[in-house]
Amino acid sequence: MVFAMALAACSPSSETSTTLQPETTTATAGTTASSTTSSPETTTTTVWTQPDHVIAIDGGEFVDTRTGESFIVRGANYLTRVPAGGGYQDRTLSPAVFDPDATSADFAALAERGYTTIRVFLDTCNGGTSCVGNPNGDGLNPLYLDTIVEFMELARDHGLFILFTSNDLPDQGGYWRISDEDNVEGVFPGYRNSHYLTASGERAAVTYWRDLLSGLVERRAPLDAVLAWSILNEQWMFTTEPPLSLDGGEVATKTGTYDMADPAEKRQMVVDGTRSYFASVAEEIKRHDPTALVTSGFFAPQFPNPTDIGGSWYVDTAPLVADSALDFFDFHAYPGENIPFDQIAENFGLPSGKPVILGEYGAFIDRYPDIGGAAIATQAWVEKSCAAGFVGWLYWEYAPASLSVGDATWALTAENGLLLDALSAVEQSDPCVPTLVDPNLALGAEVTASRALADEPASAAVDGNPATQWGSGAEPRQWIEVDLGTDAEIGSIELLVAQFPEGTTVHVVSIDGVDVHTFDGVTAESDLLVWSPATPIVGSTVRITTVASPSWVSWKEVRILQS
Repeated sequence: MVFAMALAACSPSSETSTTLQPETTTATAGTTASSTTSSPETTTTTVWTQPDHVIAIDGGEFVDTRTGESFIVRGANYLTRVPAGGGYQDRTLSPAVFDPDATSADFAALAERGYTTIRVFLDTCNGGTSCVGNPNGDGLNPLYLDTIVEFMELARDHGLFILFTSNDLPDQGGYWRISDEDNVEGVFPGYRNSHYLTASGERAAVTYWRDLLSGLVERRAPLDAVLAWSILNEQWMFTTEPPLSLDGGEVATKTGTYDMADPAEKRQMVVDGTRSYFASVAEEIKRHDPTALVTSGFFAPQFPNPTDIGGSWYVDTAPLVADSALDFFDFHAYPGENIPFDQIAENFGLPSGKPVILGEYGAFIDRYPDIGGAAIATQAWVEKSCAAGFVGWLYWEYAPASLSVGDATWALTAENGLLLDALSAVEQSDPCVPTLVDPNLALGAEVTASRALADEPASAAVDGNPATQWGSGAEPRQWIEVDLGTDAEIGSIELLVAQFPEGTTVHVVSIDGVDVHTFDGVTAESDLLVWSPATPIVGSTVRITTVASPSWVSWKEVRILQS
């Protein structure tokens, strides 16, 4: 999930982080030239050996090197949002915001439920005056690095492993100045496209990761608490900016010269540039942290199966799955997309010979208005990912967003931790085997309608996916009918609204031809209408007839819940 980082100042604390406890040895020093005694002096010297990473990859799966057993990547994306520039910004690792006590309590809650991993953003203070950037010149703020180390210590103390990911270059520290050195007006306008296609963009990333890793090693960071370093939260480029927006002429990048009139060469330009970027950064990371695992995040490409995921942003992962410097892949996909999971996996380019994790997944509130339904959908989504070869899962996100967020998901801790428990190893020992039973009798049932648009069939209202819908393509009066195939006790009926514009609507519910309820009121897109009879009604067919609406008649989902 790529989110906009609003500008705001960070005022770091003047206190440093908790000091690591190094190994100590006692050494005996001989008499120095200035010594006037014949007895030796005893001094204590500090010895620190950089730790190897605990989690490795063997045979295409994660293993715990301490036990030789499989390691299951299972956890959450961990964010701390604060007001910034009229929006929000994740400041988890800001020296001014980081709360070790609250973080420790959160880690304890995850660990006691069997979660193993947390994913956190490194460069969370973009726009801050001194959160990330060194106030004394280029590079990273020492207090920021101290905070990262303290965060690592807390994770290690609770037995959790961290997937650190970078969303962008920090605004401070001189990295953007380096990145912009090769920008050419009309060819490389800056930001994403130039990052991956120019030598200076690649050099800036290498410099940033060099400063980060060398700073952590200098602070004797517990690197064995790190699962992996993710070079980018999500790698993508702008299709609406040069050179991807060009349809003619040749463009020289760091990896060669490409003809923009040839779609195959344009695609190869992106693949070559991205491969080079990942290779250089991965090499730099492993120069400082030799046993580290390196990955990157991606949302699904828009081909070969057409989808609106990513909007106008371009990503192409299949060639990277076939050949790249990444040790494993961090793919992001959310339930309720407009294509099913098997098609999303095909767009990613799976299967892969390397491990693949679902580094972001979660139930969007506007797609799943009821958290119980969200829990069911989330477990089912993970089950589908298992069938596609995924071996790890990190839910988006741990705690509810503190501010209004347009794409907010049900957080793990929402509603007294319903999802935190439902997705845990304690209540669901095998993430690939759902423990929650969907009470929706309409799911996949036979369905007919008064009429339907070619690309919005009646079946879309009972497919369990709120991103699809039945559309009649006409004004009232229109109806849709679900045939359960046999008599069942109907405990409630839920209707997920698809409607524009909003306004007063009237919908009549009938069971086996008998009118049992009327919804009459103002409705709008994604509203959830719910009716539960005083006692369950036995029936086999349910019809929803819309008799008044300012909109063409449509439903995202028709759910018939057993008692």
